[in-house]
Amino acid sequence: MLKEIEAKLTKLNENKAVVVKNLQDLEVQTKKNMSDLQAISGAIQVCEQLKVEAEKPQEEDKPVEIVDE
Repeated sequence: MLKEIEAKLTKLNENKAVVVKNLQDLEVQTKKNMSDLQAISGAIQVCEQLKVEAEKPQEEDKPVEIVDE
């Protein structure tokens, strides 16, 4: 019975180590994904600003009136 418990404990500790490593790997991937998301969000914001600017009617160059005071 003791051998069975020790074998089970060994297996559980091995499984724990695998899960801990998986969590660590996922944490690294999550940080990378967050950085990618921030970069994409920034690019979207720039494109939206450019779109708004492009949709504005273009003002023609008007001559500057010089006023003597």
